[in-house]
Amino acid sequence: MTTVSARDALLYATNDAMLKLYRVLIGSWILVFFSQFVLQTSIQPIVQFGAVVLLLASGVAFITGVVAIAHKVLAES
Repeated sequence: MTTVSARDALLYATNDAMLKLYRVLIGSWILVFFSQFVLQTSIQPIVQFGAVVLLLASGVAFITGVVAIAHKVLAES
């Protein structure tokens, strides 16, 4: 098993493709928190429906981001 230097690991973790995938994860977390806030504070059914749709979409985006990062790491190792 080869060892990877800290510099190489940091360069790999901060390259442009990985940063885009990190943005997907962070953006989906922000949308999860926003949609949960809307669900807890809104009393209008159409707004609650929109928040549920947004919550589901952000969950799918988060899972997609995790799978994409795992695929990238495994494919390039």
